[in-house]
Amino acid sequence: MKVKVAAAAIAALFVLAGSAQAFQWHMSYGQAKNASKEFAEELCESNSECTGFGVGQCRRKSLSRFDCLIGLFSPGAEPSEEIECDVLLHWGASRGGYVALNNRGPFHCHSV
Repeated sequence: MKVKVAAAAIAALFVLAGSAQAFQWHMSYGQAKNASKEFAEELCESNSECTGFGVGQCRRKSLSRFDCLIGLFSPGAEPSEEIECDVLLHWGASRGGYVALNNRGPFHCHSV
């Protein structure tokens, strides 16, 4: 009887250990969008020429990853000209379940 109980406990341990390794955190659209807004706001505040920012679409790449586009605005050479710099942010869920910036693309700037 003791052997059967011990064998069942060991089998349950292996099942639980295997499922824990396969667990993956999920990220919601709102989490990625809010993280992008906070990132853009901080980036704009740190740049003295930035006059505003915007957050574009976020696209799901996997259950734990979103790519979001942000834009930063600054005055151009002419009074009526404005420069927009766009960058793609790659958000992922960390092992602790928090939203983390995995990578960002290069800035692409153009006149508006």
